[in-house]
Order: sequence, then C-alpha cells, then structure tokens
Amino acid sequence: MVAVRFASGVVGETRRQAHLASVPAPGATHEFWTTFCGMHIPVEVAEVSQGPDGMPCLPCLMHSAAGTGPAVEAGDSCG
Repeated sequence: MVAVRFASGVVGETRRQAHLASVPAPGATHEFWTTFCGMHIPVEVAEVSQGPDGMPCLPCLMHSAAGTGPAVEAGDSCG
C-alpha cells in the first residue's frame, strides 16, 4: 500500500489529500492510481509516498481498516 496524492500545482492545496492505493504488480503498467475511496489519479500528475504524507483521506482510511480495498460503489469517491 502507498499514499498517493496530486502533485503540487495540479490542484488546490485543499484537494491534495493523501489517498491510499495498492501497489501494482511488478512490470504492470497503469494510467491511473485507483485509490481505496474510488478516486482515479493519473500517474503523470501523482505524487507517491511509501509513508504518510499530508492530510489523509478519511474514506481511504476507513476502507483500509475495513479491509475492503478500492471502492467500486458509485458515490463512494471523495473526489
């Protein structure tokens, strides 16, 4: 699991929450980070951290604690 957020300057500071996402399989390519809350952050504008960095996304934390992984239900995204 990694923390992913929009890079500085891409969105306003209030939208730069640290979301949680699963690490892709080795060698896999992906266009977006799919966060536990269901948000899709494009790889080219993402800032990735192995540890906490910034204000955490509460829905991501709740999905992580519940072991439910990425959200798939409509309206579950915090974005």
